[in-house]
Amino acid sequence: MATKDWYKLTFLIESYSEEIIIWKLSELGIFSFSFEYLIKNDNKKEVNIWLPIDDWGESARSGFEKIISKLLNINAPNNDFFDWSIIKEEDWLTSWKKYWAPELVGNHFLILPSWINLNEKFKDKKIIKIDPGAAFGTGSHPSTYLCLERMEHSSFSDKKVLDIGSGSGILSVAARLLGAKEVCSVDNDYLAINSTKSNFQLNFGNLKNLNTYLGSFNEVILKNPLKQFDFVLCNILAEVIKKMIPNIYKCLGNNGEVVFSGILNSQKDEIIKILIQNDLKLLDVSTRKDWACIAAQKASDPTYL
Repeated sequence: MATKDWYKLTFLIESYSEEIIIWKLSELGIFSFSFEYLIKNDNKKEVNIWLPIDDWGESARSGFEKIISKLLNINAPNNDFFDWSIIKEEDWLTSWKKYWAPELVGNHFLILPSWINLNEKFKDKKIIKIDPGAAFGTGSHPSTYLCLERMEHSSFSDKKVLDIGSGSGILSVAARLLGAKEVCSVDNDYLAINSTKSNFQLNFGNLKNLNTYLGSFNEVILKNPLKQFDFVLCNILAEVIKKMIPNIYKCLGNNGEVVFSGILNSQKDEIIKILIQNDLKLLDVSTRKDWACIAAQKASDPTYL
């Protein structure tokens, strides 16, 4: 695919606005973005959004500014709030590496940026090498951390795993490191699918045991026989998760488990209710900051629930 130029939009938000920004971007079909913590101010974050130049003319950019301004309840857009710049794709792919450092997750995982050498003191950890490329998912966000932490307490050996909304592929790689025999990754962004493949290759030297599917989950399962999974991993927004639960149930084998993350604490009760309505037994709920991770299981005989 030809290299293309991108608009990079940068602005600052209060930290508590992160979830609503993520939801709005997802609703608009925008999936290339990052949130950077400010070292000197824990209460604010820098939002970076990358948009293909060919698809975002002056009118579209102005309309997007108005949407964000209304969402954040700020005054009409002005030159001091939104910062637009133009960058080459190759510059985009490397521009945010400066923010990364190795990160321990749970008891066993170490997220290692691909351009950093492994420190000897971490050699006994399960190393997940990640080069984010055009997708995001570094392990630093509480929802990803919770999902990885839950995974390390489950047995993935020789299991079949479905990763919905794979992003950078971090959960797909983790599942394979834990012994999964087959990993199927789904994402509706071609950049994320490419990143999942690249990071899988980076960690294992090949793409054996990995199958990728481009499209929304509910569309993909209509065209592909995705059945009898031992585990389903789903680290996306709660509003999207709610619509997927009935089809996720169909994808699970008997006693198969699903791990949901990307859920705010205020949303977890509603998700649990929908799980129970769909014959999924609650196994565990864990929380980190304002986020929750929910694990559930498909019973071999749903009548016992």
